Amino acid sequence: MTLAGIHGVGQQQLGRHQLQAQWGPALLDGLERARGRLLETEPDLRLAYYGDVFASFTPVSGRKGAAALDPDLAEEELAALIPAVLEAVSEAELEAAERAPVKAYTRAPRPLQIALRALDRRYGQHAGGLYIGNLRQVRRYLQDAELKAAVDARVREIMGRGEVRALIGHSLGSVVGFEYLRQNPETELSAFLTLGSPLGLRMVRHLMPDPHHQPRNAAVWANLRDPRDPVTCAGDLSAFWPGVRDLPPVDNGGDAHSAARYLSKREAGQVLIESLETVGP
Repeated sequence: MTLAGIHGVGQQQLGRHQLQAQWGPALLDGLERARGRLLETEPDLRLAYYGDVFASFTPVSGRKGAAALDPDLAEEELAALIPAVLEAVSEAELEAAERAPVKAYTRAPRPLQIALRALDRRYGQHAGGLYIGNLRQVRRYLQDAELKAAVDARVREIMGRGEVRALIGHSLGSVVGFEYLRQNPETELSAFLTLGSPLGLRMVRHLMPDPHHQPRNAAVWANLRDPRDPVTCAGDLSAFWPGVRDLPPVDNGGDAHSAARYLSKREAGQVLIESLETVGP
């Protein structure tokens, strides 16, 4: 069986082969956990890589999440991002973050500082940087027509190399995967699996070309999230697309948004096995 994957944000310094080396073993672990025994045959995984398309957008930095905290954010972008960050935290959490000593995000504009510190307090260290980094790249993908076309072309290239039975999208990759299914209704898949997806966020849905579209060319759309993953703070996707099968929440430990940790879960492997076996080997 052939599976296609689409990675998430922040992969500008890596490449398709490096990321596939991370995804492959994790995917096998998830499938074996779901199967309860060793696999007779291993699936063919093809990863669509697009990180280099964003290379000129995000500055290189050695600090985790620091690239997302450009102090010179344009007013228009800042106006869009702050409400999206506030969507993930409560008023009480914001008040607590404002009273706390300033220890992080000092390069960000003041309103954003408080919201990001509130995210860290709720989801753990670096959650704010992770969240805003995701929002900025998702926003760029959905608003920059030329960049979007280049990313979408990478996915079409992978999907066009022989029959693909299931599509897996992590983080921004879930948005890219949704767009692929919307733009290619002739494609028929057994499963569309989204991991750590920001699709439920109000800002993301507002920017999507057709947010009410329900992909019908995948027999199953399953979604997996860790409640400690700030990117999934909007909750279950079935609240927005009734056809989505929201899987039981998982615990990814200290790296809640990790693609490898999502892929290695039994829940991820189970939905792939169930969907793929319904149409034979």
